[in-house]
Amino acid sequence: MNALTHSQASRRDFIKTSAFSALVGVMAARTADSKTPPTIEDFQRLGSELPPANFTPLFDGRTWASWQHDPHLDGVWEITDGVIRLRTDEPPRIRGKSYDLSTTRKYKDFILMIDWRLPGKPEVKPHQWLMDDGQFHTDAAGKVIMKDHLTWGDSGVFLRGVRAAQINIWCQPCGSGEVGTKFKDTQATQEERMKTMPCIRADKGPGEWNRFIITLRGDRVDVSLNDKDVIQGARVKDIPVEGPITLQNHKDAVEFRRIFIKEVEH
Repeated sequence: MNALTHSQASRRDFIKTSAFSALVGVMAARTADSKTPPTIEDFQRLGSELPPANFTPLFDGRTWASWQHDPHLDGVWEITDGVIRLRTDEPPRIRGKSYDLSTTRKYKDFILMIDWRLPGKPEVKPHQWLMDDGQFHTDAAGKVIMKDHLTWGDSGVFLRGVRAAQINIWCQPCGSGEVGTKFKDTQATQEERMKTMPCIRADKGPGEWNRFIITLRGDRVDVSLNDKDVIQGARVKDIPVEGPITLQNHKDAVEFRRIFIKEVEH
């Protein structure tokens, strides 16, 4: 194939510049109307990574379209460089307010794709040690043993807006993806705990981007982390029929980007 002529290259660059300028105008309009959800076309114009067909973007990289970002969340959650960031220097909290970040829409059954990372500085701290069987490491008397291990943050994604359906993001040796903090349920059987524990640690290193693909149908959830199936068919008790997608504020630095959802039949 012949190289582009000078005039062809100039025309190509002009088209790219014009398309980007048009997108900036679209995004600016959406800043004024934050309830207008982003579309696949927005991402195509911007050149961002696209999800598979029939997925809807929940984050346009620039505005709070699709998210319930109330005034008390100013200075807590922010958007910079196409990323949703939780600040660690947030202002004093108002009693009775939630500082998690939720979508404006509620969802029933869906497949959620979301990229996340914990950008905090790794530190060695004493922490409860959650074992692969979903129970804390204890001594002979049954007392939970605190162990020093490397940690750089903690967060999670609440499915249908409830903690019982939290997909954990953390630095436990078992890895991220644990469902619903089942380890705290004293009535849960060993089999139930095991179902909600990652079968493999698939997290990347400190500060690196990870990708969840979470499938929720009824009260059953599957979780893929970085193309590894870490949870299959875990049951979430007492989960509501529908609810928002919620990003947890655990007061540790966390970042999210490339958030897409596809609603499915149960």
